[in-house]
Amino acid sequence: MTAVYEQADVRFLYPENWALDNREESGSPWAVSVHSPSGAFWSLTVHDGNLGLDELGTETLQAVEREYQESFFESIKAEDEIAGCSAVGYDINFFYFDLLVTAKLRVFRMGRFNCIVLYQAEDRDFEELNRVFQAITLSLFSDVESG
Repeated sequence: MTAVYEQADVRFLYPENWALDNREESGSPWAVSVHSPSGAFWSLTVHDGNLGLDELGTETLQAVEREYQESFFESIKAEDEIAGCSAVGYDINFFYFDLLVTAKLRVFRMGRFNCIVLYQAEDRDFEELNRVFQAITLSLFSDVESG
Protein backbone atom coordinates (compact mmCIF):
# COMPACT_ATOMS: atom_id res chain seq x y z
CA MET A 1 0.00 0.00 0.00
CA THR A 2 1.03 3.57 -0.53
CA ALA A 3 0.62 6.78 1.39
CA VAL A 4 0.21 10.22 -0.17
CA TYR A 5 1.99 13.45 0.73
CA GLU A 6 0.52 16.74 -0.46
CA GLN A 7 1.59 20.33 0.25
CA ALA A 8 1.92 23.55 -1.77
CA ASP A 9 1.11 21.97 -5.15
CA VAL A 10 3.59 19.14 -4.49
CA ARG A 11 2.30 15.59 -4.27
CA PHE A 12 4.06 12.25 -4.11
CA LEU A 13 3.41 8.65 -3.14
CA TYR A 14 5.54 6.64 -0.74
CA PRO A 15 5.35 3.26 1.03
CA GLU A 16 2.93 3.42 3.94
CA ASN A 17 5.40 1.70 6.28
CA TRP A 18 7.92 4.53 5.79
CA ALA A 19 7.99 7.41 8.31
CA LEU A 20 7.20 10.91 7.09
CA ASP A 21 9.25 13.86 8.37
CA ASN A 22 7.35 16.93 7.23
CA ARG A 23 9.01 20.19 8.16
CA GLU A 24 5.97 22.36 7.64
CA GLU A 25 7.83 25.61 7.41
CA SER A 26 6.48 28.58 5.56
CA GLY A 27 8.52 30.21 2.85
CA SER A 28 11.18 28.85 0.57
CA PRO A 29 12.98 26.54 0.56
CA TRP A 30 11.01 23.90 2.42
CA ALA A 31 11.72 20.20 2.80
CA VAL A 32 10.06 16.86 3.43
CA SER A 33 11.52 13.37 3.73
CA VAL A 34 10.42 9.78 4.11
CA HIS A 35 12.45 7.14 5.94
CA SER A 36 12.40 3.38 5.42
CA PRO A 37 12.35 0.97 8.37
CA SER A 38 15.98 0.08 7.52
CA GLY A 39 17.20 3.69 7.81
CA ALA A 40 17.30 4.60 4.12
CA PHE A 41 15.66 7.87 3.16
CA TRP A 42 14.31 9.96 0.28
CA SER A 43 14.14 13.74 0.69
CA LEU A 44 12.73 16.60 -1.32
CA THR A 45 13.69 20.25 -0.96
CA VAL A 46 11.53 22.73 -2.83
CA HIS A 47 12.78 26.16 -3.93
CA ASP A 48 10.74 28.93 -5.50
CA GLY A 49 12.88 28.89 -8.65
CA ASN A 50 15.33 31.76 -8.10
CA LEU A 51 18.54 29.71 -8.25
CA GLY A 52 19.88 27.77 -11.22
CA LEU A 53 19.76 23.99 -11.19
CA ASP A 54 23.54 23.55 -11.42
CA GLU A 55 24.04 25.99 -8.54
CA LEU A 56 21.49 24.17 -6.37
CA GLY A 57 23.14 20.84 -7.13
CA THR A 58 26.62 22.09 -6.31
CA GLU A 59 25.49 23.76 -3.06
CA THR A 60 23.66 20.63 -1.94
CA LEU A 61 26.61 18.38 -2.79
CA GLN A 62 28.91 20.64 -0.77
CA ALA A 63 26.53 20.48 2.21
CA VAL A 64 26.43 16.67 2.07
CA GLU A 65 30.21 16.53 1.73
CA ARG A 66 30.67 18.83 4.76
CA GLU A 67 28.40 16.57 6.82
CA TYR A 68 30.57 13.53 6.05
CA GLN A 69 33.92 15.32 5.76
CA GLU A 70 35.79 12.97 8.05
CA SER A 71 35.13 9.92 5.91
CA PHE A 72 35.80 8.75 2.37
CA PHE A 73 33.55 10.73 0.03
CA GLU A 74 33.27 10.36 -3.73
CA SER A 75 30.89 12.02 -6.18
CA ILE A 76 30.39 11.75 -9.92
CA LYS A 77 28.41 14.29 -11.92
CA ALA A 78 25.26 12.78 -13.43
CA GLU A 79 22.39 13.71 -15.72
CA ASP A 80 19.01 12.01 -15.91
CA GLU A 81 15.59 12.44 -17.40
CA ILE A 82 12.65 12.17 -15.00
CA ALA A 83 9.20 12.11 -16.57
CA GLY A 84 10.56 14.01 -19.58
CA CYS A 85 12.33 16.65 -17.46
CA SER A 86 16.08 17.10 -17.46
CA ALA A 87 17.75 16.51 -14.10
CA VAL A 88 21.32 17.25 -13.11
CA GLY A 89 23.14 16.06 -10.04
CA TYR A 90 25.59 13.59 -8.58
CA ASP A 91 26.00 9.92 -7.75
CA ILE A 92 27.63 9.76 -4.33
CA ASN A 93 29.41 7.15 -2.22
CA PHE A 94 30.75 7.64 1.30
CA PHE A 95 31.49 5.77 4.49
CA TYR A 96 29.38 6.39 7.60
CA PHE A 97 30.02 4.38 10.78
CA ASP A 98 31.99 1.82 8.76
CA LEU A 99 29.12 1.36 6.30
CA LEU A 100 29.37 2.19 2.62
CA VAL A 101 26.46 4.46 1.70
CA THR A 102 25.24 5.10 -1.84
CA ALA A 103 23.25 8.24 -2.61
CA LYS A 104 21.80 10.05 -5.58
CA LEU A 105 21.28 13.79 -5.73
CA ARG A 106 19.10 15.16 -8.52
CA VAL A 107 17.96 18.71 -9.22
CA PHE A 108 15.17 19.52 -11.67
CA ARG A 109 12.42 21.95 -12.51
CA MET A 110 8.88 20.82 -11.66
CA GLY A 111 6.12 23.25 -12.53
CA ARG A 112 7.00 26.53 -10.83
CA PHE A 113 9.51 24.95 -8.45
CA ASN A 114 13.16 23.97 -8.53
CA CYS A 115 13.44 20.68 -6.66
CA ILE A 116 16.28 18.80 -5.04
CA VAL A 117 15.82 15.09 -4.48
CA LEU A 118 18.40 13.29 -2.38
CA TYR A 119 18.09 9.64 -1.51
CA GLN A 120 20.46 7.26 0.15
CA ALA A 121 20.78 3.77 1.55
CA GLU A 122 23.44 1.43 2.73
CA ASP A 123 25.21 0.17 -0.40
CA ARG A 124 24.11 -3.46 0.05
CA ASP A 125 20.43 -2.34 0.11
CA PHE A 126 20.63 0.42 -2.48
CA GLU A 127 19.93 -1.58 -5.62
CA GLU A 128 16.68 -2.98 -4.21
CA LEU A 129 15.58 0.36 -2.71
CA ASN A 130 16.55 2.32 -5.82
CA ARG A 131 13.34 1.16 -7.52
CA VAL A 132 11.33 2.55 -4.59
CA PHE A 133 13.29 5.83 -4.64
CA GLN A 134 12.71 6.19 -8.38
CA ALA A 135 8.99 5.45 -8.01
CA ILE A 136 8.63 8.11 -5.31
CA THR A 137 10.46 10.62 -7.51
CA LEU A 138 8.40 9.76 -10.57
CA SER A 139 5.17 10.11 -8.57
CA LEU A 140 6.02 13.80 -8.10
CA PHE A 141 5.08 14.28 -11.74
CA SER A 142 1.82 12.36 -11.70
CA ASP A 143 -0.37 15.48 -11.41
CA VAL A 144 2.08 18.21 -12.45
CA GLU A 145 2.94 19.48 -15.89
CA SER A 146 6.64 20.10 -16.39
CA GLY A 147 7.74 23.65 -16.92
